[in-house]
Amino acid sequence: MKGRPVQSFCRRHQCSQHQQPLQFYCHTCTKVVCVSCTVVDHDKGKGHKVVSVDEAHQELSQSIEDVFAKMYVKSETLDKTEVELMKKLKNIEMSKRVAIDDINKTFDNLTNELKQRRSVLLSDVEDKSAQNLQLTEESLESTRVLQARVKSSSDYTKLMRSKADRIEDLQVMESSAASLRAMLDETQQEVSFVRTGVNFVEANIHHLRDSIKAAGMVRSVTFSPTDRLTIATDSVTYNTIVLDPAELPTGPMLEWDPGTAWCDISVSRRVVTNTPPTTPSPDTGCRIQELRSVLASSPLMVRNSPGQQYIYQLNLWFSVKETIPDSCMILETALTPTPVDSPYHQHTGLSVSVVTCPDHKQKLCLRVAYNNTRLRHTPLTQNRVGQSSDLRLCFVLDGANNKLSVINAADNTVYTTVKHVDFDRPMRVMMHVGDPDYADITGELISGHNVTGSFKDYNR
Repeated sequence: MKGRPVQSFCRRHQCSQHQQPLQFYCHTCTKVVCVSCTVVDHDKGKGHKVVSVDEAHQELSQSIEDVFAKMYVKSETLDKTEVELMKKLKNIEMSKRVAIDDINKTFDNLTNELKQRRSVLLSDVEDKSAQNLQLTEESLESTRVLQARVKSSSDYTKLMRSKADRIEDLQVMESSAASLRAMLDETQQEVSFVRTGVNFVEANIHHLRDSIKAAGMVRSVTFSPTDRLTIATDSVTYNTIVLDPAELPTGPMLEWDPGTAWCDISVSRRVVTNTPPTTPSPDTGCRIQELRSVLASSPLMVRNSPGQQYIYQLNLWFSVKETIPDSCMILETALTPTPVDSPYHQHTGLSVSVVTCPDHKQKLCLRVAYNNTRLRHTPLTQNRVGQSSDLRLCFVLDGANNKLSVINAADNTVYTTVKHVDFDRPMRVMMHVGDPDYADITGELISGHNVTGSFKDYNR
């Protein structure tokens, strides 16, 4: 067709039964007919809908144009899906490379006894990346195949029509319309997650001589859509963060996990600040994106049995650089079984935050809430430039009595105690540091033998 002139395809269209020109089209039989056919086999009195070829051609031309318009929209949607899948694939590959680099940098400084452990962790990276890589690659391939078919079918049909006269065009449109419409209903294979990746956690490395078998951890960090709060709009991120493995032995030493941290905050083992890092952090798919937040490296498992208790401390310091707007959260520490990547404070579990509020004008307050129910709201300092505050918060998780207490470690007074806490699930420590334009913020996470103070009277 490409090599021959259009005129060479011209034919005289004549009814094979009556040897008369084909001038009519029967919608009932989807057939081009002559005038005699309209009297014999396609009589309107018998229920046949017969129109002129010109009228039928005009009607079907409009219909096929509508299909092409929908095909164009579908093609654009597939283009966007391909871009999103490529980004997911890139994130997974990036997270794999970063995790491998982190593992190698850590283990290169250790002795030969670490080689076997390193190989195990590298194998975990491959295993945990494989499934999500395969799902994303299959979705990408499915998208590309469907995209190719959509474009090929559209181009082929348009080419056929460009070479055909009205009769042939009518027949082309009739034969291709159904398949084109069917293609509009086809969907590519999808992946369920928004972002996912693996990151290497340097947990227990500085205690390596005492706990060589527990050194390091490779886990998948997956951000998945979840039911939105009524205050969460569709335009903002609201994803549940799932970390695997979800459980470690009771009583791990807590450190911040820099692999999950927002890219514009600085994390060094136990300390997090809202100062941007000197070297930009790579996008591995494991990083929190909505708030300047970070997760602790290990979950807390507190058993509901006698004597089961865990204590950790968080030293918080902030200094106001510019008057902070109303209803603004400048820092938060949360203890939650279901962390969420969102522009709001954590609504499940314990949330301790420093906020501006209408209850105490021109002051910064300490807000304590559990499952989004406010338990305490205490003024801390004036909301003005140069004001600073140093908080030492101790968190006591009492598995034997199903209680959770927040204590001022400076004078051992109890801020609040929550009863009937469910410790059956791993609890995640999370920290948010606010906008560096408003305040300088530092959060130091302390656990194990480093926790100081006497909390024997916390039950009161």
